[in-house]
Order: sequence, then structure tokens, then C-alpha cells
Amino acid sequence: MRVLIIEDERKAAHELKSLVLNLQPDWNIVEIIPSVAEAIEWLQENKTPDLIFSDIQLADAVCFQIFEKVRVDCPIIFCTAYDEYAIKAFETSSIGYLLKPVDKIKLERALVKLDRIKSMFSQNATNPYGDLGKLIGQLSFTSNKTILVHHKEKIIPVTYTDVAYFYYGQGVVMIKLTNGHTYHISQTIDEIESGADPRVFYRANRQFIINRNAIRNIEKFFARKLVVKMSADTPETLIVSKAKSADFLDWLENRG
Repeated sequence: MRVLIIEDERKAAHELKSLVLNLQPDWNIVEIIPSVAEAIEWLQENKTPDLIFSDIQLADAVCFQIFEKVRVDCPIIFCTAYDEYAIKAFETSSIGYLLKPVDKIKLERALVKLDRIKSMFSQNATNPYGDLGKLIGQLSFTSNKTILVHHKEKIIPVTYTDVAYFYYGQGVVMIKLTNGHTYHISQTIDEIESGADPRVFYRANRQFIINRNAIRNIEKFFARKLVVKMSADTPETLIVSKAKSADFLDWLENRG
């Protein structure tokens, strides 16, 4: 189990780490991250952990901004001094909400719950905790079926299935349809990502969110990067970084 702790109080973070390792000595605490900005960067550049423990009110913002920016397909256990965020927490992939100070009994109950859910839904999985996270993410996810495009004097309803890709460039988000039509939309690329079905759409890089059904082929690039060729022309070369290439290929092969 690869475990990430997001906590801005050093003492609380190390106390939580000690509790976790006391109950699960074979688990690996991969990182302790103190801020929203650093957590976003870490999750974008590293393989998704098997479990996240997260405080809610961090030094620079509330942690929910992390999960609005980055799609996280693993269970999350929130540890906080505040009880008013419980409903918001369970709109994410949360399986636990622990009030501080977190003690061994509270933590053990949360981990027992994690094991019970795992055994219910992942009996034959080679990586049951990872598969559990994906399942929780899918259950908590609500996909927008249609996006409204304002074009001249018209409002055009476009279904996500008709979109080849979304592209962000020069401060504007462009939508490219599989029929070749191009429009500009008012939503941000992050808003688009949060509304798109992650089984169909993938955030390839900062500029592109792509539809798996519009991928023509993939070419190996230098430094273990990938170049993705789409069925519709792209305004620039669509490159998947070395850090994301393995996850992208796994998504393409196994998460549809």
C-alpha cells in the first residue's frame, strides 16, 4: 500500500504517520505534503497512491481544490478538526471522516471499513485497493451529458460523445468535434475535466483533454514520451509526458 498524507501541521502529520505504520507496518508512506499547490503538482507528476489521508483546511486553501484539479482514483480518509465539511467530503472518493485528534481506535475503525469495502468489491483484484478507488470514483462521479456552445447568435447543444478533444491555448478553450467543427467555449479546461467521464476522456497534458474514441494511433517519442495522433487535426503536437505515459497507456487499455 502506497499512502499519501496531505497535512500542513508537521506534528499532526508525523503522529498520523506513526499511527498508520503502527497498525500497518508494511505500508509505505510515500510523501507528506503540506499544501494544496504542492499536492496538485505531486499528483500530476506521480503515480496515484493506493490511499490518501488529507486534512481539509490547509495553509493555502481547502483540500477540495486538489480533487477539483486532479482526478484521484483512490480512497480518501479525511482528518480534520472541523465537522462542517462532511457532506462535501463524501462527494469525493471519501471512505472516512475522522475528527482530530485522530486516535488509534478511530483510525483502526476506518481501516477496517476500507478492508470490508475492498473485500466486497475487489475479491479477485490483483491490486484491490487501487481498484476500490476507481470504483468509488465512478460511483461518486456524475458526468455531464451535454455542453452548451454559444456560437454567434445560436446556442448549440453538443454531446460529449461528439467531442474529439478539448484544447486550451492563448487563454481560450476550444472544442473540436469528431465531424471537424470547431467552437470556443467559456468553461475552463479544469471545469471541462471535472464534467467529462474519466473512462472516456483523459487529461493528456495541460492543453488537451482527449476522447479515447478519437485516438488514431500513438507514437513513441524521445525521452519516453508519447505522441498521440487524433482523428481530428490538432493545433499543436499532442505529447504525453514520460511521467504520465504509463498511466495513459493503462487508462487506454484497462479503464474504458
